[in-house]
Amino acid sequence: MSLTIRLLVACFCLTLAGCETTRHDVAASVREKFTGPTYVRRSYAADTRTVFESARASVERLGFRITRAGVAQGVIEGVSRLASDDDLRGSRQHTVKIQLVATLDGGTEVAVLFTEVIEANSDRGVGQGIESPLRNHPLYESFFVGLSQLPAR
Repeated sequence: MSLTIRLLVACFCLTLAGCETTRHDVAASVREKFTGPTYVRRSYAADTRTVFESARASVERLGFRITRAGVAQGVIEGVSRLASDDDLRGSRQHTVKIQLVATLDGGTEVAVLFTEVIEANSDRGVGQGIESPLRNHPLYESFFVGLSQLPAR
């Protein structure tokens, strides 16, 4: 077997043997292509209106501007400030989508999804951003800390 083929096989094996986090992220990414992004969910033993107000305040404390909210619809959506790269050609922004659902026992389930929108080069056309869900990001825990005064189930 030639040295080139051995090196290619070794590189291929190393690529497949990546760390556990990488394998999990690839599997989650493929699954999300078919089922949609995965929301982080937690349940609270409080009514929907109370959880809604707390969630809205938590999102605003994180620096998000609310773009859509309705307690009757159980929806809160927001965007963060726009951040530019060093040469001012690209930008990045976070979005948040929150769904609130009343449970049968009078509590509320909160489902949260943070995404990142990256526009790598505005020379190619404005609004050509790529949106991808954030997994295992500190924003989730920061958001839920804002709901910490509610008793979690």
